[in-house]
Amino acid sequence: MNTFTKIVGLVMLLLIPILVLYWFSNRTSVQVVSEEAEKSMYKDLSYFAAQTANVAGQLSQSGLIISEDINVRSLEFLEIASLYEQMNEKLRIDEKLRLSMATSSWDTTLSIYAPGTATFVSSNASLSYDPDQIKRNFSRVWRYTEDVPAYFRGQPRFIRYMTDPYDAPLDKAALIVEMSFPANDLSKALDKFKSGGKGDPFFITPEGTVISAQDADLPLQSELISQLDLEQLTRKPFTRYTLLGSEYAASCVWMPELSLYLVDYMPIQDVVRPITANSYLFYSCIFFLLIGSTIAAYVLYKNVQVPIRELIRGVRRLRKGEYPTLKVFHPGNEFHFLLVSFNEMAKQIEQLIQNVYLEEIRSRDANLKQLQSQINPHFLYNCFTLIRSLTRLGEKETVMQLTLHLSKYYRYTTRSERTTARLEEELDLVRSYLAIQAIKVQDLKYSIEVPEEFGQLELPRLILQPLVENAVLHGIEPAGSGTLHIRAGIEDGCFFVRVEDDGIGLSEEKWKALTYEITMPPAEDKGCALWNTRQRMLLQFGPEAGLRIERREEGGVEAVLYWPAEASAAGGLKIS
Repeated sequence: MNTFTKIVGLVMLLLIPILVLYWFSNRTSVQVVSEEAEKSMYKDLSYFAAQTANVAGQLSQSGLIISEDINVRSLEFLEIASLYEQMNEKLRIDEKLRLSMATSSWDTTLSIYAPGTATFVSSNASLSYDPDQIKRNFSRVWRYTEDVPAYFRGQPRFIRYMTDPYDAPLDKAALIVEMSFPANDLSKALDKFKSGGKGDPFFITPEGTVISAQDADLPLQSELISQLDLEQLTRKPFTRYTLLGSEYAASCVWMPELSLYLVDYMPIQDVVRPITANSYLFYSCIFFLLIGSTIAAYVLYKNVQVPIRELIRGVRRLRKGEYPTLKVFHPGNEFHFLLVSFNEMAKQIEQLIQNVYLEEIRSRDANLKQLQSQINPHFLYNCFTLIRSLTRLGEKETVMQLTLHLSKYYRYTTRSERTTARLEEELDLVRSYLAIQAIKVQDLKYSIEVPEEFGQLELPRLILQPLVENAVLHGIEPAGSGTLHIRAGIEDGCFFVRVEDDGIGLSEEKWKALTYEITMPPAEDKGCALWNTRQRMLLQFGPEAGLRIERREEGGVEAVLYWPAEASAAGGLKIS
């Protein structure tokens, strides 16, 4: 994951808890506001129910007071009075009835009937006594009825009766007081109550008759009534219902004075609409912020991340040894300068490495030629010393043979500018050298056991001659006689050429010192043949090649040249 991805991921991780916290806060706010609105609706509904019941109670109290009035009770004995007195008494009673009803906000009708004198007095002069209708509607509590006198044109009313005595049956009552008010008064009261809230209250009788406000939503009320359990609803302050796909809170209050249920309901959405609107605004802002952030992230990705990715790819290819030319983005951008500079740097590095490589090749060739030049005079010095010695002895024939072999040697070294030679050519040179040394050391014997296929192996020129020379001069010659063996082969994936002698050998201390010396540059007072040989192997075949000096258990020393078989195979040579 790159830095850009981490930053985008971090922003998303920070956004998630913000959304979760806001969602939880918004949900809590909606729940609290909804519960408070429901509690407020229940309190208002209970207050309205109490006011309505209070008005009905006042009407009942007025009827009771009227029934106890002395003038009203005189109707029981009105038949013994004169006609004039009867008229005056009725007028007084009628005036009292009107005064009693004047304090009520409802259109109340109060009527009094004395069965004994067949006297009927009512606050509504248009009414007449109908004993059958009274029997049908008789109730000592308020009762909703649609069986009303013709004067009310079938408008439903609430009716209540009182008798004197209070608990006397209707046929034995001395005095009957009838109180009534239209159901429309309750509808008007609902209109006033509804104007101050969000609900749609209505009254409903236990039988299911509904008294609604003038502008009630009747289909919605019908949907609610179909789900209502009024007795259950009155046991809790509020209950929630789903009506026409929306959630509503409903409350119900039982009004024993009028034997009615007062029900109100309101949509939860209307109560929490400000909070919902704020949440929509918040989510809309978050949405547009996400869009803006996405655009900004894309611009950042295109102008920063893409160039950085291109630089990273370039660096990786540079580490692999490639020298790429990167795409250049957005002129004027800071990364434009970096990408152009990287391309220039890659070109300069490639050119520099090529120059260094060429210089390394030249240096390597120079080192090889220098080492070779150091070997040639070393051998020449030894030959001149031998010729001098033979001349003193008068060995003209031997000197002539020595000169012939020496001419072959230098003809070999000077006829080509190549720094390498085949193993068979090196062996021919070694034979000439050993023939020269055999002149000096009478008991020198030698054998060369190299398979024919190994003769094509490429080695640095004059690489064997120093080893053979050391074996003769430091091993066999001091002993006075000896045998020298040259073998070639392959072991553990490496070619080797082994030069063995059975001369005087080396002590443990001298062997360790010699092993150390061939790894260190030579001093001015010491020879450099073995160090040169090892260095030439390293330069030719790499760090896995070299020279190894070992002590032989049967006496003498062996010098081993070794190099990886892959190095020779890379040069086009295959040995099976």
